[in-house]
Amino acid sequence: MREIGFGLICGIAMAVAALLIAAWPVPGRPIAAFFPAGTDTADIARAVIDASGSLLQIDPNSSVAFTMGDRDGFVSSLYGAGAWLVIDAAFARLCTGV
Repeated sequence: MREIGFGLICGIAMAVAALLIAAWPVPGRPIAAFFPAGTDTADIARAVIDASGSLLQIDPNSSVAFTMGDRDGFVSSLYGAGAWLVIDAAFARLCTGV
């Protein structure tokens, strides 16, 4: 029984690790910044511009901004501006359908 529990925990840990690796934002490629639900599009655009990013697209229905930024610390600047999740845009497109 202990072996089954160990295998289950290892399997879940590997799945979470693979998910994090696939979603990790890559510098120089488009990223998706998820903001809290109900965030105004003007606030989202201001947050991206304040983080020195280029705004590509905003989805007002799900409060997602697709953006690019080349400087170091761009992702942490988005988190500081109010984003609650920043992931690779190609991965986010699978979840949002945008």
